[in-house]
Amino acid sequence: MSTPLARTTCLVHPSRPASARCPSCGTFYCAECITEHEGKLTCARCLAAQLAAPAQETRRRGLPLPVAPVIQFAIGIAVIWLVYLALAKVLLSIPADFHDGTIWQ
Repeated sequence: MSTPLARTTCLVHPSRPASARCPSCGTFYCAECITEHEGKLTCARCLAAQLAAPAQETRRRGLPLPVAPVIQFAIGIAVIWLVYLALAKVLLSIPADFHDGTIWQ
């Protein structure tokens, strides 16, 4: 059974009555020790842990490389090159008579 809030004291300041309970760690804190972050009450220790977690993820991953845009760019260049190659082959397959105008007479 849980202890009523009226009978609890702050973890940091034992002489003060608790005014809130941290939903993350479940410990009781006075009004001075509890804070509101993104619409939720939390203690400073849990808030520091939440803010440090994304920073640790970015450090572990290193530099994020945009692999998908590089691959898409390479595929686009290859498609354009193949289209121009096909156009060049079509132009080279036209007989020389066409170029000097004798085919039209």
